[in-house]
Amino acid sequence: MSTTTVTVIGPALGYQTLSEVVTVFSGSPTSLSQRGAYVSAVEGPPAIAAPVVKTLAGVEMVFGDDYTFEVVAGSGGAATAITQIRRLSADEEDATKPSPNGLKDGDQVRVTYAFTGATYYDPTEYEDYDQIVSAYGPALVTSAPASPTASQVASPLTLAAKIALENGAASVLCVPTNPAAGDYRTQLQSAYRKIEANYTAQLLVPLLVDGAYDAHSATNVANLLADVKNHCESVAAEGYGRIAFTGVAAAYDNTVSHDQLALQQSSKRLVLAYPNRVLAFNSALNASTEIDGFYLAAAMAGRLARNPVARGLTMQSLTSFTGLPATIAQAMTKTFKNNLSKSGVCVAEINQASQLVVRHGVSTDMTGVLTQEVSLTRIGDTLLQMLQTGMENSGLIGEPITPEMTINVKSAVVGLLEQAVSDSVIVSYANMQVRQLSSDPSIIEATFAYKPAIPMNYIVIKFSVDLTTGDVTNDNTPGETA
Repeated sequence: MSTTTVTVIGPALGYQTLSEVVTVFSGSPTSLSQRGAYVSAVEGPPAIAAPVVKTLAGVEMVFGDDYTFEVVAGSGGAATAITQIRRLSADEEDATKPSPNGLKDGDQVRVTYAFTGATYYDPTEYEDYDQIVSAYGPALVTSAPASPTASQVASPLTLAAKIALENGAASVLCVPTNPAAGDYRTQLQSAYRKIEANYTAQLLVPLLVDGAYDAHSATNVANLLADVKNHCESVAAEGYGRIAFTGVAAAYDNTVSHDQLALQQSSKRLVLAYPNRVLAFNSALNASTEIDGFYLAAAMAGRLARNPVARGLTMQSLTSFTGLPATIAQAMTKTFKNNLSKSGVCVAEINQASQLVVRHGVSTDMTGVLTQEVSLTRIGDTLLQMLQTGMENSGLIGEPITPEMTINVKSAVVGLLEQAVSDSVIVSYANMQVRQLSSDPSIIEATFAYKPAIPMNYIVIKFSVDLTTGDVTNDNTPGETA
């Protein structure tokens, strides 16, 4: 069955924060409630502040003078580490005495710290945006960066999830990339493996952020696109239908243009969005800011998740954006857009109603209508999953093959196909046949053909100009001039 969930993979804030009240002692340290606490500042990225310890009266205590942290297992920041806080004394010879700033045994302090738990990098599904912010940080910065051209994105994962939800996804499966896995390409590859056998991950959005891996390089972008394409195609062969929606970073140097990138990949399971620069509104700064093309891909995935299975993306409006940068909009002539679309690039444009819409919902494989239309790939994936789930739940597999078994199998398959027609997944089916294979009599084979709903992409209107008129009678009276 088709999912209304969008799977987003990319960098998050990298940690969570917690403020808790604990009682401190000099003799026996007190454990913090969360494992994986960072006991000192981290330069990053991401930059992580050192813990702050205050009395309940708001007086800040000094690390090394009033208290210290002890890591029981692992190291500070490790997912399994247990961190404890111990009160210190002003007198090295007498631990019972108060600390230099008056902290005594049994006093309560508020400890605010960052931590990364053991499950932080695991795939987690969310329906509520506030929970996403709590887990992965705010989407955009709340204070203006020093450079006006600097990115205002604080957490790419949060922003992409927000955009997917705003465009219609019922939920978002978030998979943060783990910096400990290696360079960013390796981090993405590791994240893909975590969702290989997940039926929910049908619409995938990898965030090809620019950074240590230089995702503005044509060669590196091609590698990243090939990785996610190969992932989708390999898991689809195992029965996990998947389509990836991709876009490139705003800093992409365009040495190899989008049309060439699409032709290089040529996969019905890969969508490449254009443009790679769009505008979004940062309410905290009350201004628009440029964001990358993969956020546009997240909007497309969210919109497709919202649509019925047979409805593609062509002429679908996209929200979350305030428009396109002037240099991008001016370059998007009809000829330019036609070239992109025919090469397999999914172009978003501003229509006559000033809405951002998908020009034509195509994949990067333009060899035929069955591969170029994203909706047709989604229909096939949905039908396959319906049949897989339905037959597994039919109770027939494992039963002895009796003379009635082929009839039972046919009835079960027909029932599932009728459900697919009723749900508007397919238009119709024909040539239904069931037989027991002679080469392996334990296998019963069912074959059929189905008709999907083909999207209407063009309406051709022909007209001519008629300059002929009716008869004209000139009846002038004497002395009058017509």
